[in-house]
Amino acid sequence: MIDRRDILLGGGMLLAAAGAAALTPRHHVELLHGRKLDSIIPESFGAWRMTPSSAFVLPKTPGSLADRLYSDTVTRLYVAPNQLPIMMVLAYGNLQSDLLQLHRPETCYAAVGFQISNSTRTALPVAPKVAIPLRELTASTENRIEPIAYWTRIGDYLPTDKHEQRTMRFREQLAGIIPDGILVRLSTVAEPTPETFKALTEFGRALVLGVKPADRAILIGPTLAAELSRLGV
Repeated sequence: MIDRRDILLGGGMLLAAAGAAALTPRHHVELLHGRKLDSIIPESFGAWRMTPSSAFVLPKTPGSLADRLYSDTVTRLYVAPNQLPIMMVLAYGNLQSDLLQLHRPETCYAAVGFQISNSTRTALPVAPKVAIPLRELTASTENRIEPIAYWTRIGDYLPTDKHEQRTMRFREQLAGIIPDGILVRLSTVAEPTPETFKALTEFGRALVLGVKPADRAILIGPTLAAELSRLGV
């Protein structure tokens, strides 16, 4: 005879199994669709032009953990008349999971000896009522001061810290989605003044609007990209 305890135990196991099945992602969403980032980011837009440079703090090195996190990266230096030169780093991961997820600049800069200070959440206005959640910070050593503005996208979410990143990735998991993700990092070598950070955000706006409307979701997610299209921007 099956007693009540066995029934309760069996029911609990079934509920646990059902919960695990519900949390198992079933749909992989990859907005880059197998293309290369180089193909969607213009070498020139507005007054900005790409120029060769090797002065980057990179989010990955060959053979490192980060090398497995990112399936594609782009590093470029852009210059424009009467503007600070802007270093742009894009790091794309086609699979965001518990083991593989974007590293934020606070991690990769600290790993090579930079001190991180003045980390602040703000927003990058792109169009009326359309803004990208942004984080600004300063990375410094004895020989270099680098103001940084960056955003990250996980699926259709734009988290601004590690906690939000975990939470938003979990929401995608609950929806049965294995999302992709991208880090968009903009920086320059200068004093971290309000004018410097304004230059970074203005470049960020020009970058987003310089990308073809059909490709903007790769940088900022489908929702914001669709809103820009609706506004005719």
